Amino acid sequence: MINIEQIRARKNKIVVIGNHPALIQSILDFDYLSGKSQPSLIAVVTGKRGYTKFFFGKEEVLFPTFISVKSVPLPSDSTNWFFNISSGRRTLPSTLELLDFNYAGGVLFAENVPELHAHSILRTVEGSRYSPLILGPASVGLLVPTALKLGPIGGITPLQVEESGIIKPGHIAVLSASGGMTNELISVAALAGHHLSFALSFGGDRFPILSPSQAFLLAEADPATTAVLYYGELGGLDEYELVKLKEEGKFTKKVIAHIAGTVADLFPESPQFGHAKAKAASVKDSALSKRKALREAGFTVTDSFSAFVAEVGQL
Repeated sequence: MINIEQIRARKNKIVVIGNHPALIQSILDFDYLSGKSQPSLIAVVTGKRGYTKFFFGKEEVLFPTFISVKSVPLPSDSTNWFFNISSGRRTLPSTLELLDFNYAGGVLFAENVPELHAHSILRTVEGSRYSPLILGPASVGLLVPTALKLGPIGGITPLQVEESGIIKPGHIAVLSASGGMTNELISVAALAGHHLSFALSFGGDRFPILSPSQAFLLAEADPATTAVLYYGELGGLDEYELVKLKEEGKFTKKVIAHIAGTVADLFPESPQFGHAKAKAASVKDSALSKRKALREAGFTVTDSFSAFVAEVGQL
């Protein structure tokens, strides 16, 4: 699997599967504001041959559209990525087609991908000879300042991209299942005067392709990252895997974490929250239990989001 330092060092190019003009334009705006001489986008797979128009700064730029992934000519001198914005029903076949090619990784944006489909993608990725770095389903993307913006992460409009501070590299990694909270944590870091080493949303579905523990290992291996901001939720046992990494000495960096969902303990039965995984099936995967486990392992864990913001301000 490619690491964050390698992403910074390489020329990254992107193929988009599906068509969402605002999301695609946000990638081009990031490229332009980051000072790139050329856009990272090389093609859009729309189901028909032709061209589609976007802007790179004030200049109109045409990008070729293709019928299928296999008809896109990938450059040999770059690291190639995909951004799959197909519908939930189309995510499985389109992603399996992508995995036949040497992509470094990509993002699965769609929500409501059937769990059986997500599980099938996960197993295929685990057996792939390319070991791609894939986020999602239901991920807002991957961001490496000045190098790669794969999705709406960090903002959609040029103003959002500028104000979020994502075009200047720093030393804080942002990790979360939640797309909305990934962008919120980026904003919290920017308002505290910090810049990012990288940020990613592994997605709020039950079977994310990249697990939280794998994301933490990316942060551990990245020499530019000195601290991690992490937002988790009730449901699932991911945080116990993070505790295991800490106990085994595989993760050593500063973490400020907030685990949401303590209100669930006020109900006679744990309610289902917004993400598929955000429901506590037992005491162990409640928000309170996970906060306690992380805190005992040596992570900085807050009891309110305002306390989380204050901790970030003291970094």
